[in-house]
Amino acid sequence: MSHAEGKVVTERVIEVPKAKDPVLICGLPGSGYVGKLAADHLVSSMKLKKVVEYSSATFPPQVSVKEDGTVDPPKAELYFGQAKGRGVFVFTADAQPTTSEGEYELSDAVVKFVKKCGVKEVYTLAAYITGSFSDTPKVYGAGTSKDMAHSLAEKGANLMKDGGISGMNGLLTGIAALRGLEGACLLGETSGYVVDAGASKAVLELLSKVVGLTVDTSKLKEKAEETQKVISQLQAMAEQSREAAPQSGREQRPAYIG
Repeated sequence: MSHAEGKVVTERVIEVPKAKDPVLICGLPGSGYVGKLAADHLVSSMKLKKVVEYSSATFPPQVSVKEDGTVDPPKAELYFGQAKGRGVFVFTADAQPTTSEGEYELSDAVVKFVKKCGVKEVYTLAAYITGSFSDTPKVYGAGTSKDMAHSLAEKGANLMKDGGISGMNGLLTGIAALRGLEGACLLGETSGYVVDAGASKAVLELLSKVVGLTVDTSKLKEKAEETQKVISQLQAMAEQSREAAPQSGREQRPAYIG
């Protein structure tokens, strides 16, 4: 089944679920993999089933190699399940489209489908890049309405007051608003240098308060502890580099950790 208006996106519907008071949660690859890790965790921990698969001519020109030696072209997937009597859709992908056209068409295809299933709220999960490491990542938020923004702040999000949210993790909320839905983006504070499970965990914990879901984040906690070890090693290496660097009259600039 092809997306009716799309030129670059193909939509294969496996099942149209009957959902009660459903919500859409999105997380795609980006800085620190914050949104992607969170979305994958929801799919596995809630045992959600795939209901739609998307392909796009604007995905990166590559394939993923699996454990059995076979390859998979990049794809996006929409999952569904019930939790506490509420329908939960989770959208994620192997990669984000490489063109604006691809991002808009894929976002629109997903929002159109879930709207037909009764979704009225769309939440996207993303990274808030600071360039520095944090033991307790903050979660920032922005909504499509003042009421939504107020709700996020009440639950503990630090409201964004300026800037932009790039890529599909931001765009999906904008498309949701254009289609008459409420939307919000929750962004986990991250350095941007490492895969940050700690930021994913923080975002999911706040999301669970906003949406009213119970999310088991124990496995993410384990990954976050591993991340923290890597961060500590990077910080120690940076400190050693600063101590070993010859002092000069020139201004000392912060070390860059890549």
